Amino acid sequence: MSPPGDVRPAFEGDLKRMVSVIRSQFGDVSAQKFQTLIENQVILLNKVPYVDRMDEIIFQGEVIGIFRFNLVKGNFELIPRISLAIELWNTQSKGWVAVDIGAREPIVKGASVLSPGVVFADLNISINDPVIIVCHDEVVAVGLAKMNGGQMGPQNKGVAVKTKYRKKTIKSSLRSTMITWERIIDANQHSLEILEKEAIEFIERTGKRFGRHVVAYSGGKDSLVTLDLVAHSNVLYEIIFSDTGIEYPETLENIRIIGQKYEKGVIIQKNEAWDFWERFDQYGPPSRNSRWCCKSAKLSPINEIMENIFPNDKQVLCYIGRRRYESLGRSREPRVSKNPWVPKQVIAAPINNWNAFEVFLYIQKYDLTEFLNPLYIKGYIRIGCWVCPASSLSDFEIMKESHPTLLNKLNKKLLNIQTQRGLPNQFTLWGLWRWKYLPQKIINLIKVENVPYTSSNYTIPDTNNLVFRITSDISPCIYGGFSTLLSANQMLDLSRIKSLTQILGSVQYNTELDILSIPMKNGHIDIFCDGSLILKNNDKNSLLKQISSLIRILYRATHCDGCGICIYSCRENALVIKSGIITVLEDQCIHCLKCNDFCPLIKYQNDDSFLTPSKRLEKPLS
Repeated sequence: MSPPGDVRPAFEGDLKRMVSVIRSQFGDVSAQKFQTLIENQVILLNKVPYVDRMDEIIFQGEVIGIFRFNLVKGNFELIPRISLAIELWNTQSKGWVAVDIGAREPIVKGASVLSPGVVFADLNISINDPVIIVCHDEVVAVGLAKMNGGQMGPQNKGVAVKTKYRKKTIKSSLRSTMITWERIIDANQHSLEILEKEAIEFIERTGKRFGRHVVAYSGGKDSLVTLDLVAHSNVLYEIIFSDTGIEYPETLENIRIIGQKYEKGVIIQKNEAWDFWERFDQYGPPSRNSRWCCKSAKLSPINEIMENIFPNDKQVLCYIGRRRYESLGRSREPRVSKNPWVPKQVIAAPINNWNAFEVFLYIQKYDLTEFLNPLYIKGYIRIGCWVCPASSLSDFEIMKESHPTLLNKLNKKLLNIQTQRGLPNQFTLWGLWRWKYLPQKIINLIKVENVPYTSSNYTIPDTNNLVFRITSDISPCIYGGFSTLLSANQMLDLSRIKSLTQILGSVQYNTELDILSIPMKNGHIDIFCDGSLILKNNDKNSLLKQISSLIRILYRATHCDGCGICIYSCRENALVIKSGIITVLEDQCIHCLKCNDFCPLIKYQNDDSFLTPSKRLEKPLS
């Protein structure tokens, strides 16, 4: 499987969608054959990186195809691997081409299908459609069409189908062994027991340090398993739920059912401090780069619970269903942590090391499926606010059938913004509103499709006046150490500054979210493309030095003209000029930071021009 391997079962909604897509692509006969193949079987899906949702389909231990949402076409599509293509194909199928015998060997060896070698093509094939390639009634490859079906044949030259999967060996049909949840649970019983035992021991061990305990239930699968594990421990607990006001109705009903299941009144705090849609009109839609809604709509109610329900407790231990497989950010978070936005809340993640398959295995083992949010059955991957920009466009596509009224409300707002700003249809159709600053993969897609769209990514910053403001004064953290927030007056070109920041330490670059992360010996630094900086350090004086060093590095990287003076100050020969920009050789750098004092840009500038306190702070950083 492709990493990270966070496998989940395909539910009724997923399977119905696959059958429907196969019927559309390959015809009724192929759809019926697939329906027969998967009947009473456990099918697994493994999410892999893509511009939107894309899953590997796993059948009896074998990846048999790719199921994804095509952002440009606005629909789901299934690309079968050879084993599945053999199972699906029939002379009555759609979406296939036949090639002459002379083309077979080159195709099997890796060549694409050239138009002159095509002897038959389904006339309904469109460009970029998945295509099954047949030679003398034998499936030999699968690919994507580069011509319409009517254009393929000896009358035209060029590539007709770009092959993706090829028949490399003689392969029989897929196995028909019955794989049920009972067999799966039995096979994984021992490893699951180890996970359960460790999680409950963690719950009880961590719980001893605190007087009050709650489970933050979200309506999702992970918080369901976390809640059940806590219920099986000796910890006394309450259940809390933060109602953002933009929850799915199924989630609210699930909260009621959960309260009955565990015989506890769920403490629900609804966001009533401000109206999400008023803020939507004021700020525009929330984005992955600027989730202005989370702090107020989700965390504000939790703060109210902590203050109103537990007024005399300085700290409340909160068990949550966080897993490190979910995202890069969560993979770095410790199992026990402090939420800086909720002062009383200490977070503990019992299933931090579980993958999604183990979560669903637990749900099956303990018959919790009737308490699982029904949105999973419909095909949703994540459960949260229905307007969340972290959702894939495929989720909004599913909403067309499951929650059309909610989706229409959102689309009406988006279309108003689209019209007012003169944006292309892709702002709504492709869900481009979900990014304030578009990731590179979306920018590339926009260029390929020639979409006339400009975002902040294309704005050329005023490089003469790079200034950083302290937006949050240095403050102590509950587990020791200090942190602060800074912001630049312009966007930061992270691809440009990535190399130079390596003088601080090893740099992790998340290109999807455009974030640089630098783990430090005594702290951590996060740099965002919108100019936001988060710095943490165990020592306040060290943090002050770190701030000074970082803003110098960013200034150097932004304005470097390739003069090379700093190169000669490095005794380790760790600096070079590449494409006119200073670059660090990571294997040779010892992180002494001396080169920061040998840059003319820094030498002849006043430090005050780099860093100033925010006007809202009472006193400058000292």
